[in-house]
Order: sequence, then structure tokens, then C-alpha cells
Amino acid sequence: MDKKQMKNKFDLRALGLTVMLCVVAVLSATDIEYGTHIIGHVLFMSLIGILSVIYMTCEKAVFVLDAAALLAIIFFTSKGSLMLSLFGVVIIGGALLLTFAIRKKSTKTSAVILVSFIVTAGYLIVMAVLYAAEGNSLEISALFSKLNAFFDSIKTSFSEIIRQSVDSLPEEILANYAKYDITKEKLLEVSLHSMMAYVDWLQLILPGIFVFLVQVMGYIGTVSFEKTVRLMRYDAVLPEAHWYLYPTQISCVIYILITTVYIITSFFTSTSSFAIIITNFWIALMPVMIACGFRSLKLRLKHPQLRRRTVFVLILLGAGCFFIPDAVLTFGIFMLTFMGAQDVSLSRSMESGGPRFKEKQ
Repeated sequence: MDKKQMKNKFDLRALGLTVMLCVVAVLSATDIEYGTHIIGHVLFMSLIGILSVIYMTCEKAVFVLDAAALLAIIFFTSKGSLMLSLFGVVIIGGALLLTFAIRKKSTKTSAVILVSFIVTAGYLIVMAVLYAAEGNSLEISALFSKLNAFFDSIKTSFSEIIRQSVDSLPEEILANYAKYDITKEKLLEVSLHSMMAYVDWLQLILPGIFVFLVQVMGYIGTVSFEKTVRLMRYDAVLPEAHWYLYPTQISCVIYILITTVYIITSFFTSTSSFAIIITNFWIALMPVMIACGFRSLKLRLKHPQLRRRTVFVLILLGAGCFFIPDAVLTFGIFMLTFMGAQDVSLSRSMESGGPRFKEKQ
């Protein structure tokens, strides 16, 4: 179907897109204002994809009205939150840039990077302007001081919780600890030390976590575009029939190497400078590999020869979650990302037409 004809043809899909946009906006702003925040921000990012579909398939006037309605819904639902309203403007800008990328036949990987960068830059600008408007300093030293104070407050809060927990332990449990020469004071000291070390570790891996979340934001916006397109049967606007993340072979190889080094270093120390750098790189590269891993898992579940083996492994992992959930979850992430990186790397090698693949052909 020609895109121009698709725009001019009026059907209920344009109304459906507007209703979808308004419902998602209400749910998002409501959850951010009154609820979990996490679900709200996920829905907030999905507005990028919905708006992009509206821009590409409806009249420009419809897009303008829907964008204005979006800002009005966010403003009134959030009780006049200026920051969230300005974030809505950033979302509209992200939708326009995603539309530009789609029309340029961009790969999904490039689209995710573009949306991630633009939306993050917009968010940071809005927060910086509002932060400075309150009389705060934007100097690096002042910002680091604020960050350190935030983590110090976390330590204080958790210290109080740990003290209350240890004080409320039954005498029977304290007696069992005493058999191993662990007094109540020693238990409190060890618990506080472990908590503070963990909080310090989290502070050190903030760069990796930040890059991870930035990529997730862009991925949600891009995926919402794809899902909305397929739901409304506007498949013609997709750059490719099978539009999926497809990182370069070198990024897959680097991820596999970094993950291997991360596993080795985790057996010795997790707080050395080298270990912290490796951990940050590992976290930063993880999102795209997780997406590739889920795609590989889906293909294996459909494969007649690999299906049973894959289901068996998933059952084992599911059963293990009831006994050692942390270890099983970590192992599952390693398996999933390794599988995705390996499959993409193999596909890239086959595309490059290496000698051994040519012989097999």
C-alpha cells in the first residue's frame, strides 16, 4: 500500500491510535504520580512509538492535536508537574526523530541508539535547567557532593533497618549464632559492613547502570513503534519485514571476552579498579545482548530438534529459582546473553563469506 494513500484513507485506525495514546498517557502519568514509577516510566517511553506511528500514518493536524492532548493529559494528571510536562515535550521530539530514522530505512540498532541519545540528552537538559532554577550549582564537584550525600543517606536508612532487625532477632537464633562465637554485636558489625560495601559497589558501577537504562529507554520507544505498527496493520512503514536488533560481530566478540573476564575476576575481587571497569563495560553491553538472547531462545523453542532440550533447561532453571534464586538468575542472564552474542556473531561470520563457510556451501 502506498504511504500517501494510507495517510489519506480515513479508517478507525487513526481514532484507535489516538485513544491508545491518551490511555497510555493517563496510565503513565498516574503511575508516576501515585504508583510504582517504574511502570509509569516504561509506558511513558512507549508513547514515543505510538506518536511516531501517528505522525507517519495520519494527517499532520491529527498529530499536532494528539501531541497537544498528550501534554495536557500529562500536565493535569500529574497535578501540574512542570518537569513531567517538559519530559512530554522531549518524548514528542523523540518520536519525530524516530520517524526520521524510520524513513531513512535505519536499522533497529541505529534507531535505538538515536532515540536513546536524544531522549537522554533532553531529559538531562530539562533536569539541569530546573535544578539550576532552584538555585543549585551545576559544578561537577557540587554534583558529586550531592551524589555522595544521597548514597550516605541510603547507608543511614539501611543501617537503622539492620539495627532494628538484629535487635528483634529471637533469643533462639542468637543462641545458635553464639555456638559459633558470633555475638549480637559481631553480627551487627558484619551486617553493617556488608551493606556499606554493597552500597559503595553500586555507586562505583553507576556509569554502567546509567548506560544500561539509557539503552532500555530507547529500546522501549523503538519496540513500541514496531508493536503499534503490527497491531494496527501498518506494516508498510517498517524499514524491513523482519526489523530486529543486529549488533556488529566485533561488539559480540567484545561482550563475550568482557563477560569471561568478569566471571574470572568475580572469583577474586569485585572492588579493584580493573574489576569495576570490567563490570561497568559488562553492564553497558548487556541490554542488546539480552534482546538478541531472547530472539535466539524463541528460535530454539520453534526448532523441532532443539525444542525439547531448550524446554528441559528452562524447567531446570525455573525449579532452581525456588532454592537459589540469585545464583540461578545470574546464571540465566549469562546463558541468555552468551547465546545471543554467539548466534549473532555466527550469523555475521556467515554473511561475511569466510572460507570455511564457502566450503560448506
